[in-house]
Amino acid sequence: MDGTILGQGTFVANSLNLVNPNTGVASIAQANANIIIIPSGADWVKVYNYTQYGSVGTTGAYFNGTANASVGAQFYWQRGMTPGTGIVNYKGAASAVLDGDTLVSGGFTLYDPSGTTPGALPLLGAPVVTTAITNAVRPVVSTASTAGLSVGSVVRLSTQAGDTQIAQDVNGIDFVVGAVTLNTSFELLTASSALANAPGLTTGTGHYRIVNYNPLYYPRVRTISNITQAVNAQVSTTLAHALTPGQEIRFNIPSVSGMTQLNPDRLNNYFPQGSLASAIILTVIDDYNFTINIDTTAYTAFTFPTVSQMPSSFPEVTPFGEDTATSLLVLGAQVPMIAGVQVYNTNTQILADSTVNTGFLGMILGNGGNGNALTTPIIGPSGSLAYSSANVATGDVMYWVAGKSTYGGQ
Repeated sequence: MDGTILGQGTFVANSLNLVNPNTGVASIAQANANIIIIPSGADWVKVYNYTQYGSVGTTGAYFNGTANASVGAQFYWQRGMTPGTGIVNYKGAASAVLDGDTLVSGGFTLYDPSGTTPGALPLLGAPVVTTAITNAVRPVVSTASTAGLSVGSVVRLSTQAGDTQIAQDVNGIDFVVGAVTLNTSFELLTASSALANAPGLTTGTGHYRIVNYNPLYYPRVRTISNITQAVNAQVSTTLAHALTPGQEIRFNIPSVSGMTQLNPDRLNNYFPQGSLASAIILTVIDDYNFTINIDTTAYTAFTFPTVSQMPSSFPEVTPFGEDTATSLLVLGAQVPMIAGVQVYNTNTQILADSTVNTGFLGMILGNGGNGNALTTPIIGPSGSLAYSSANVATGDVMYWVAGKSTYGGQ
């Protein structure tokens, strides 16, 4: 053990934005991928599923909607292993005996937002061909490969030489993935963050890439998917915003999107001529929605830019400060959160708006994939979810330990 730097911790498998894949029936399913922080980096990591160690195995857990998965109980990674893989021990159906395999995907991947650590997750994944996109407020993208995709992943669509896709209004924007059908398709956005309107003609071949990192600095500019006409307008974003009540924001809405009254030069009903116009966040509804202190009932209806309106910029919201009086009214709610976890290194309370570097070294614990020998899915080191017949999810309790070798990991 000489020279080894140890880190350890525990977490509960995360169910944010996931639903029971077998509605109304008790079931076991994959959880969201999880990132653990290891400031010194790691040369080896072990993860133990405390919940599954005390249970017999199953081969009927749900993975990407199909009930053909086993659940991993113990996982191991060492530097030099291919990113996304790892050694796994699992139990067969109704068995208390551990079997072994290696994960083809959904295992361990080093996390380094600087992109400098060898073997770490790339900032932007390789382009993958898409064959069609539906014209809907939650567009469904058809593709023969959904490798590495899960609910909560972030993707960016684009066209390359030879592509026939007509989707300029969604190309280049980062979207959260709301659903995945294995090697068939994935759906953009969540039910609460859907586009204000269908974007127009979106057909033909194209490409998508997985976006693996957020911008390093918080708070972050976000693309707007919808704004309601309401006494306190609700703003929806294409990615998790992590904003808090009391934060001040500015809008940049192109003319084709309507509701340009929210832009700084149009808010004179609320601010004196020549002032730096802004809106204040009143409540945070979920990761993708918040309300503001502006009455938009008489404003032009918001629309998302359509294909026929291209070229156009996209509607954006930019956080820039804090309204102390509003923050003090709901003191304690000022915690920048995504998926129920505070954004790394952010401040809280009336300093929640402060600009901070959120970068850290760590490890992405994947939600599983096919076993090399088993050839069917094994739920990975991020754990599994047990759904009741009332569709309530209980996450596995997970423990991990990481080490750094004196002489490196290879």
